[in-house]
Amino acid sequence: MASSEDDVNMADSSEEHWDDDDDDAIDTTESDQDFYLAIKPQSSQSFCEYDFKTAPYHNGGIKASEFPKDILRKVDMKIKDVAKRHVLPILPAKSLMKFRAVSKEWNQWIASPLLAYQQSFSFQKLSGYFFQRVDLQFDPNPSIGFMSLDRSANGVPSPSLDFLPERVKVVSCSSGLLLCQGWDSYYVCNPATKDWKMLPPPQYYHGSDPAVVLAFDPQYNIESFYQVIAAVPLLGNPVVCFEVYSSESDSWSCSSSDCLELENSTGLAGGGSYIKGVAYWNTSSNEVLAFDVKNEIPAVLNVPDQSEQKGGALTQIGDEVCYVTAYNDSGDVFVIDIYGGMDMSLKRSVSVNLGSKKPRTDQVCRIPNDPCSLVCCEILPCIDSDTVVIHTDEKIYFYHVKEQKVESLASPGPVDSQKRFLPYINSLAMVHA
Repeated sequence: MASSEDDVNMADSSEEHWDDDDDDAIDTTESDQDFYLAIKPQSSQSFCEYDFKTAPYHNGGIKASEFPKDILRKVDMKIKDVAKRHVLPILPAKSLMKFRAVSKEWNQWIASPLLAYQQSFSFQKLSGYFFQRVDLQFDPNPSIGFMSLDRSANGVPSPSLDFLPERVKVVSCSSGLLLCQGWDSYYVCNPATKDWKMLPPPQYYHGSDPAVVLAFDPQYNIESFYQVIAAVPLLGNPVVCFEVYSSESDSWSCSSSDCLELENSTGLAGGGSYIKGVAYWNTSSNEVLAFDVKNEIPAVLNVPDQSEQKGGALTQIGDEVCYVTAYNDSGDVFVIDIYGGMDMSLKRSVSVNLGSKKPRTDQVCRIPNDPCSLVCCEILPCIDSDTVVIHTDEKIYFYHVKEQKVESLASPGPVDSQKRFLPYINSLAMVHA
């Protein structure tokens, strides 16, 4: 088919450069004229593939002049213009890169900083996980993997991050941006666009597996400023201080907050999380270190003592930051415990059958040929406010709390305490050099 004069070829963002070899994806099911646009996702396709249809609209006698000017539709407005304005900002980055081939106009719009800003806060769905085995000593050739929840819509062109100037360890992720550690440098990058920036060296020594968190809030942040918070144990003392990098000033500074004393400051775990304005780090004890980024206020949260059979993680359930654990009770039945509040007390305990397509909390199924076996599992951090993610040796289960619905993907490997999973959003967020 001949191309129109507006057609353009995709360059580095072409579909063939993107990773489509991930594990199986989760199935997810204006004018004065009488006209409006209906956008309906196809039930048998990915959510990024839409069916555009028009249907008559009757205003019931309301005059067009009574509508606000910003919602009045022009007689000559085309469906592609409506899609460009209202649909593109809510799509994942991989889909947008494909749509750059639609026309020169779309190519310029998708490449613009304004759309990158709009998309970075409009699209906030969990897209997948970066995962990597973390050794105590620096690994000169760390292997990075990426698991997409929907390989047709969500993905990155180079999951190994080979566009960076050196091999790196992924240590934190926030709203589509990654914080990586090289031999003696930090890098912030967007794996969807391959944009990156090397940070200036910090004042303190952070170690080979630093307790650092990337804090990036895209909403009301058109300049795409971000911060990096490092919890640094002081040598010879059971206390922790905080060093903060600001992309606005492109410099590190010591927090004015007082140092905190932990039961075991050397037990701080790298790969912390950033949830609702607060950075969190797990420790080797039953404490979680927290740091309010805006106000620079540190705190220590006590979480329940956990045995080796209960792998827990901080995640967001509704509007609350919770500590979630899971263990295999029997057969395919897993028990999910959700702790919350200032005292992290038990708020909810749910028994879920992960082996059934329609789970029931009162049903018990046995694993075939091995009715007495118990399955090792762990909770993965998640950014969706209604989802608990359980990782087993064979599968990764996504349990939707409100709907009591279970979806699954093939596991990228057995449960391993040295393997770190970081939740990722497929974003166009810009990284300013």
